[in-house]
Amino acid sequence: MRNIVSRKLLLSVVTAFCTVSPSLGRHPFRRPNPCYPKITAQWPEVSKKYLLISPYVRLYPLFAFKTEDLYEYLLPNNSIQYRSDSQAVSGDILSALIENTVKEIKKRKRKIRKNKQLTHFKILQDKNFNYKQSCGLIVLKFKEYPFVLKLFMETPKTILNYHATGMEPTFFFYMGGGANRHLNGFTRLKNRDAMIKKLSKYPRWKKHVKFPRKWFWLPAMKKDIILTGENIGGLDQIKTHIPSVYGIIADEIDLTQETMRISWDTKNKIIMQLCNDLDLYIDPHAKNFSFIEDKAHKKFDIIIIDTEHFPTMVGLQKARHFKSHSGWYIFLANKCFNDMYLQTKRDLLEAQTIKSELSLT
Repeated sequence: MRNIVSRKLLLSVVTAFCTVSPSLGRHPFRRPNPCYPKITAQWPEVSKKYLLISPYVRLYPLFAFKTEDLYEYLLPNNSIQYRSDSQAVSGDILSALIENTVKEIKKRKRKIRKNKQLTHFKILQDKNFNYKQSCGLIVLKFKEYPFVLKLFMETPKTILNYHATGMEPTFFFYMGGGANRHLNGFTRLKNRDAMIKKLSKYPRWKKHVKFPRKWFWLPAMKKDIILTGENIGGLDQIKTHIPSVYGIIADEIDLTQETMRISWDTKNKIIMQLCNDLDLYIDPHAKNFSFIEDKAHKKFDIIIIDTEHFPTMVGLQKARHFKSHSGWYIFLANKCFNDMYLQTKRDLLEAQTIKSELSLT
C-alpha cells in the first residue's frame, strides 16, 4: 500500500513540473533560433506544409522509419489460425473490418467519442486518441474474432503536434527527441524479434516467456505523410515517408487464465529481473505482462503483451538496470525533468548526432 501511495505522489509531482512546456518560458514575440532543426509535414503532391522548429528533435526517431519497414510483417490475406484453438479466419476479412472502422471513426467521430461504441470492435483504450481530429492511437478488440488491433492515425497537421493527443505525448516528445506513438509503433514487431533473440540466451526465460503473434496492417488506399528535416543531425536536409494510417493486429490473450498463486510483489520482482535482462527494451509496467498458468505442465508462462521499444520512446541511450519499480520510476521522473528543463544548447546539439546503443536501426 505504501508503494502505491508513494508512486502516486511521485507521479503527481512530476506531472506538476512537466505539464508546463519549456517553450512557454520564451517571450511570445521572440523569433526561433535559425540554427534550430526545422521539420515539415505534408501530403504528397500538396504544397501546404505544417512546420515545427525545435532544438529537442533528433534524427532518431523522427527519420529512422519509413513505410517500407512494415512490408516484412504485413497481415497475410489467407487463413490465420486462432492462438487458442483450431478455428481460423481470413486475413482479408480482418482487413475489411478495419477499413470500415477507419471510415466509421472519421465519419462518426463525435458520436463515437460520446458513446464509445463501434460496429465491429470494442474500444479497449483511447486515452491517446483525439476524436475531434481523428488522430493518435486507439486500441480495439474485434467483437467476433480473438484478435486485438492497435490503430494509428495521423495527418500532416497533427503528426508534429505533440499536444494533440494528451499529456503523455508531451513527455515523450522531449524525452525521446520528437518521439510519438505513431512513430514508435514501427518498433513493435522489430523489437519483438530482438527480445526473442535476447531471451534465447537465458535458460531461465526462454521456455517461460512468450509473445502473441503480431502483424502490420495498411489500408488498401494508403496515403503517406512526407516528413522533411532541415539542419538536423548535421544534415542540410533529410526526408522520409510514413503511412498516415496503419495498424498492428495481435493475438488476444485470455486473462481469465492469469494465475493468482503468485503474489503482486513476486510478480513485480520477476518483471524487473526480466526487463533488466532485456536491457529495458520493454516498459516494466505490470500491465505489459500476463502470468498465464499452464496446469497441464504445472508451470506458468509470462506473456509479454506490449512490445513497444521503450528506449526509443523515452530516449534511453544506454542499458540501465534497476532493483525495483520504485527506482525505475524515480529515474524516469528525473530524466523527464532533466530533458525538459536542464539541457543546455550544447547538450541538445550533441544529442542530434549521438547514436544510441539501444536503437533498433
